[in-house]
Amino acid sequence: MGLNFKARGFEIANGFKKVIDGIDINSIRAAGLIPTASTEPSRESLETNFEGLVVSSSQTALGDLTFVVPRNYDKAKDRLRVRFLCNAGGDTDTITIDATLFRKRAGAALSSDLGPTISGSVNSNTAKAGWVEVKADGLSLEPGDAVTFVFTTSAHTTDALNVYGVEVVYFGGDEYNVKSERSA
Repeated sequence: MGLNFKARGFEIANGFKKVIDGIDINSIRAAGLIPTASTEPSRESLETNFEGLVVSSSQTALGDLTFVVPRNYDKAKDRLRVRFLCNAGGDTDTITIDATLFRKRAGAALSSDLGPTISGSVNSNTAKAGWVEVKADGLSLEPGDAVTFVFTTSAHTTDALNVYGVEVVYFGGDEYNVKSERSA
């Protein structure tokens, strides 16, 4: 009698994907400010009836995201990811998203950069967005830690970066797998 079962594209075994509620594209800050049409990144219409963030060509600042690690985060087995639904505004540049990560814990000094890693390049198909993850696995995060991610992009001199959405997820070990998004 196992704990494994399948349901609508998910394979679940002893764990499940958890999304931190309340974090979305409006949670990203540019130098502490909510992005607008005059900031970098800017808040713009990406497509008809759809707004998002744009990091212009030759710019590298994507913004900051600050939140508290959830109380039910299991530091022994959970993996934390910040996920961006994005694409490039053209197919000339190969854009990646990188980050620095700082942690503030009760009774402790601010950490130095904890060094999160990226999952891959931004989709250069201008009609199709894809998920790019910044991984904070194995970085000694604990429930209740306040964290700030400072997101940057690789140099891109021709194409803009379009960001349609952002979410923060965490899940235990390799137990969570969405076949359409996590098959790699």
